[in-house]
Amino acid sequence: MTGPEKTGEVHVTHGGPVAHITFDHPQRRNAMTLAMFQQLGQAVRALEFEDGVRAIVLQGEGPDAFVAGADISELDPKRSKQAVQTYEDAVKHALDSIRLSTKPTIAVIHGFCFGAGVAIAAACDLRYARDDALFSIPAAKLGFGYAVPMVDDLIRAVGPACAKEMLIAARRYDAREAEAMGLVHKVINSASFEKETSSIATEVSEHAPLTMRAAKAAVAALTEHKSSSALQDAERAAQTCFTSKDAGEGRAAFAEKRKPAFTGH
Repeated sequence: MTGPEKTGEVHVTHGGPVAHITFDHPQRRNAMTLAMFQQLGQAVRALEFEDGVRAIVLQGEGPDAFVAGADISELDPKRSKQAVQTYEDAVKHALDSIRLSTKPTIAVIHGFCFGAGVAIAAACDLRYARDDALFSIPAAKLGFGYAVPMVDDLIRAVGPACAKEMLIAARRYDAREAEAMGLVHKVINSASFEKETSSIATEVSEHAPLTMRAAKAAVAALTEHKSSSALQDAERAAQTCFTSKDAGEGRAAFAEKRKPAFTGH
């Protein structure tokens, strides 16, 4: 006899420079509830203030999925306007928190990555897929809308032509197809997936924080904001790197043929 279904949650764990955000709703293939979106936004925002955290990994609990979409049981068309607005605000805040994080965000994807899962992954800086991953945006089959900022993330990942196909054809893509489109950076076989993605996250966390922050600011300024102020801020961030203590440490480590110990200053 089975017990009551577990309520979905978002867990945060970190004991070093890499923090892990885990979507834990395995009975529904980690489908995102309103509470989970709220928890996701809070988690990413809180990690901004954790000086010891240098990289953020987003992953799904259990063997079946990264995130298999939004929890449809919560998407009743008879909801009040206030309930709809609360839900949309939670989704927007969660995705904005990922996009605007100054720390590298890494989506580690296995199994189903549908709808909201694609939105979360596309908002991340880096995306790696296990060879069993499946991707789809089934909104057109359900009559749902895919919000404009989500479409923007998708276009920047795969380009307008592939974005249109994903949104209109609403078909499934395997990991290799997703890699060919640019939706994921690399496909990794199941046997080495955990080890290799952990190694990638660790390596990223050891890089100079100011440099990674400047790189993210420059890409955002050139592809999202394109305002003169955003470009100037990005340029200042790059210039700050050259006069930082980390730049001196990087040069010294290179000369001494050792691994640098960056502090973010």
